[in-house]
Amino acid sequence: MTHQLRLGRARRIALAVVAAGCAAPFLAATGSAQTATPAAAQTRAAAAAPTDVLTCSVRTAPNNPVTFTPPLRDATPQLTKGKGAILLENCSSPNGKAPNIASGRMELSGQATASCRGLADLRATGTVTWRDAQGKVLSTSTLAAEHKGSATLADSLLKGTVTAGRFNGQSFSGTATMTSDLRDCTTPAGFTTLTGSGRLTFA
Repeated sequence: MTHQLRLGRARRIALAVVAAGCAAPFLAATGSAQTATPAAAQTRAAAAAPTDVLTCSVRTAPNNPVTFTPPLRDATPQLTKGKGAILLENCSSPNGKAPNIASGRMELSGQATASCRGLADLRATGTVTWRDAQGKVLSTSTLAAEHKGSATLADSLLKGTVTAGRFNGQSFSGTATMTSDLRDCTTPAGFTTLTGSGRLTFA
């Protein structure tokens, strides 16, 4: 009788040990899942965080738009040089890394084989002077745009890299809508002045 009681007690202890052994991995896994939840949330939050350093509205400077020499023609590509100024306004920093920049002015120059229908082999550079909301100069950036293939006239100057100064090594891209009268392309004087507006982003 005593032997049976001891045997029964030993079996209960063994079952308790087995149960504990089975429960331990489950509890450990449950604990890991619970601790992983914040990490997963942080990963999702990081993935959703904005990566753009700066975004600005852009427009050609009223007193210094982009001009072409010689003028562009309707369908005959030719080597053309361009220069002018672009105003960067209402700037904001989505990722918070450039909170003080409110505006900028870019002086640009370049050349390409171009017509009113498009351009190719573009090489252009620009220098942006950045200012805060009070108009104080903060810094400068040197930009470069180079497109060996064909590109549209308005957007081609709005894609490239920062080669020196603020945002060095980062890329910029944007889109613009021309407000110039393209009917000048068919006149004897040709298309001499590019005006437009859009947005530019540094990332």
